[in-house]
Amino acid sequence: MTADNPYSHELSIALLTVQRASLLTKRIVTALDKGAIDKSDASPVTIADFAAQALIISALHRNFPADGFIGEEDAEALRGNAALCDRVWELVSTTSLDDPPSEELPGKIGSKEEMLATIDLGAKAGSQSGRNWVLDPVDGTATFMRNQQYAVCLALVEGGKQKLGVLGCPNLLIGEGGEVREDLIDSKGLGRMLSAVVGQGAYIRPIARGRVETPQRLGRIAEVVDPAKIRWVDSVASDNITHQIHRAIAERLGSTTWPGTDIWSSQMKYIGLAVGAFDAMVRIPPDRSYRASVWDHAGGQLIYAEVGGVLSDTSGKPFDFGLGRNLESNLGLVAAPASIHPKLLEAVKEVLAATAGVGQ
Repeated sequence: MTADNPYSHELSIALLTVQRASLLTKRIVTALDKGAIDKSDASPVTIADFAAQALIISALHRNFPADGFIGEEDAEALRGNAALCDRVWELVSTTSLDDPPSEELPGKIGSKEEMLATIDLGAKAGSQSGRNWVLDPVDGTATFMRNQQYAVCLALVEGGKQKLGVLGCPNLLIGEGGEVREDLIDSKGLGRMLSAVVGQGAYIRPIARGRVETPQRLGRIAEVVDPAKIRWVDSVASDNITHQIHRAIAERLGSTTWPGTDIWSSQMKYIGLAVGAFDAMVRIPPDRSYRASVWDHAGGQLIYAEVGGVLSDTSGKPFDFGLGRNLESNLGLVAAPASIHPKLLEAVKEVLAATAGVGQ
């Protein structure tokens, strides 16, 4: 890191790491789409999760040995299933970047035993130094299995705040009208990778097989003047939201366009917001005790904030990513441009108050 360009080394390693992991997941999803893997078998997404986590943590631990990790998986299931372990190892040991200097920086995993130990690092409590890499190897497992939108997610959190985020979106294809949809996928290429460092803007680039491509800076998101014209994004099949409250919030603003575009992956919603495909999102859980996992939001939130998005929980508080594996001090989510966020937050509070404090 330099004074002029903080986190430059971390960013360069994170980009290579996410790009390589994205290539791994694309191998699996392509095989699924071609029928080479049985879609009734749940193991493809399990293999992708384990293999991508191994590649990501290995590269980061090699370059930043004092840092900690917060992820979903440990290697217990692999130790108890030799066939599954072999399938994960085959992917890990054969996935590499085509450019030798680029491949040298993240490095290779030398053995199956090293792979298992590496995966286990993601299930630990994190680093006592306060620097933790938060990762979700495949965010959007259901849509991954359908060859729709999913994301390979990585963020650096320091002192409870996001400092860096990189999201690989191997199926992302932005339509001619700027739209992002589950069924609009990059079937000819490798999708897009988005990144941000706090205070330095957000960037998008094609995912490549070798060196990281030159990025394009994302412009500021459009402000919303008329609340009735909000373009919403939601996930109508999710059990972790309260659909009738979401609808009531939209109607209180005079909007009849909810639920808008249906996107399953939490992180892909942030990507759609950041590239201007959508305007706003709310997340009101049905149970006030529910707390979201940090890996569903870290990185994507930073990318959205770096293009002008405003994020808070339902009480208006910013998010604290330094309390472990969950967002323990935050309930729900309100995400929108600065021009509409105060009105949206006010509508959220009014609706919650009128519905006996659900989500409060």
